Amino acid sequence: MGLFGGYQNAGPGINPYAPKKKPFFRFWELLWRNIGKLLSLNVMITLLHSPLLLSMIFYIQTDNRLTVPMCIFLLVLQFVIEGPIMAGSARVLRLIVLDKAFFLGEEFRKGFSSNFGAALLYWLIDAVVISSVYCGWFIYPQLAQKYQTNAVWIPFVVSLAVALMLLFMNFFIFPLQAATTLKKGSVLKNSFMLAALSPKQCLITLGGIILILALCVLLLMISSYLMFLFAFFPAAFIGYLVLFVNYPVIQRFVINPYYEDSGEPNPEEDEPVPDEERVFTDRGGSEQPTENKSGKKGKVIS
Repeated sequence: MGLFGGYQNAGPGINPYAPKKKPFFRFWELLWRNIGKLLSLNVMITLLHSPLLLSMIFYIQTDNRLTVPMCIFLLVLQFVIEGPIMAGSARVLRLIVLDKAFFLGEEFRKGFSSNFGAALLYWLIDAVVISSVYCGWFIYPQLAQKYQTNAVWIPFVVSLAVALMLLFMNFFIFPLQAATTLKKGSVLKNSFMLAALSPKQCLITLGGIILILALCVLLLMISSYLMFLFAFFPAAFIGYLVLFVNYPVIQRFVINPYYEDSGEPNPEEDEPVPDEERVFTDRGGSEQPTENKSGKKGKVIS
């Protein structure tokens, strides 16, 4: 298009091997470049939570002998697919962070199906810990009041610490599952080690998640009608934040050492192709802009 002129003059192009920007600027660059994919992924996640939404509608709108069994069935179905949803999302978000080209639906399907059993196990562990902390939130205060002792708060604090560590591990569990062929036990062990080695990244991620959730609460306080925005935000954006901040830790301690030890080329690094293997040469970033010195406009074919 020549709406703004100058379309007939060659520009310098973009160097495909130019140094990467600082993390803060690259975060927003990748976010803006993949905004459509993130919105689409969030819609996909919302659609896959249809069993949960249907159970709520069924419970509110019906009152018969099928109400409770149907709600239980829908909730169990949602529980079973919750982990695989996170695995499929992690596979897609990893490719976004690596700035790779991909087909959203195909990659999500691969992550969902190929990691189904492992993702279900990880989600089951999460659910047990979440349920334990939730129950302890009500039980421990009652025990402290009943026995008039503060000793009962010790196991409560321990349970909170375990839950926090598991949360940090979740920043690595599903990306590791998506990026490697490690066994389930190795994924959990490496996730624990990575969380212990990167408290700064985990705290940054946690702070970002809190800010995003605070924004969601603010939107609901403004108007409950804004709830429709949750179909497009914030699930995929939280996942993008998690992968952007924490996946470099996986690369540093897991991915890169493996390829360095094996001598194989690292597929996650964009390295220049040797001259003898090139089909064509991308000279983006090295060409000099040309100017139209004749001052004459080209002919227009109508």
